[in-house]
Amino acid sequence: MNHIYCISGLGADKRIFQKLDLRATELHFIEWELPAPGDTMRTYALKLARQINHPTVTLIGVSFGGMLASEIERCYQEQKNGIISKPGSMLDPGLVIEKTILISSCKSPVEFPSLLRLAAATKIYKAVPYQFILRNNRLNRFVFDPKSKNEELMLKRLMLSENDLPLIKKSIQIILRWKAGSPGNIVHIHGSADRLLTPRKVKPDYWIKGGDHFMVWNKAAEISAIINQLLPGSTK
Repeated sequence: MNHIYCISGLGADKRIFQKLDLRATELHFIEWELPAPGDTMRTYALKLARQINHPTVTLIGVSFGGMLASEIERCYQEQKNGIISKPGSMLDPGLVIEKTILISSCKSPVEFPSLLRLAAATKIYKAVPYQFILRNNRLNRFVFDPKSKNEELMLKRLMLSENDLPLIKKSIQIILRWKAGSPGNIVHIHGSADRLLTPRKVKPDYWIKGGDHFMVWNKAAEISAIINQLLPGSTK
């Protein structure tokens, strides 16, 4: 049995994964916690990693969740190689991460699109009206590109509410302040039509033709087939 820990994208919850069809697995969902002032991608990732309670796991992260998964993976590799040993900056020493899989995400800020780079450089994100992002249906349609009214309705159900504005605001700050080195042992699946994390900069291991930022839902069969091949014990 493969224990897979899933981290959803910012603005979504665990239901984003419900169309994946993975063999011989048990899915576990990491729940959002409010970042503390001063949290970085690494410190926040380590806090969320405390929810992992199996000794051997696979990580799957979508969008922001993929960035956090990549940071957990980096920390894991650094511990294995003896690069970090400071208490409070480490994962459980008994944890084994067999595979880390990113979907519609970035392995490091090097893969950010130009707009995100500009936002990080100018710090314009400090003036962003986050209520506008949540309420603007036209903007969300452009980013997620729902293909039908039913898909748009499901997208709205998956999105976090305005009660989660502090989480969204602090998480965006974490994303735009992210500093990361080499990506570590990561498998990256990305869509060729992603409008948020545009394909120009990313270098994935697998392209999903026509896949958008919502493809973990609307291209779930293709993504499931890839993940099933990657899981430990699979017959490729």
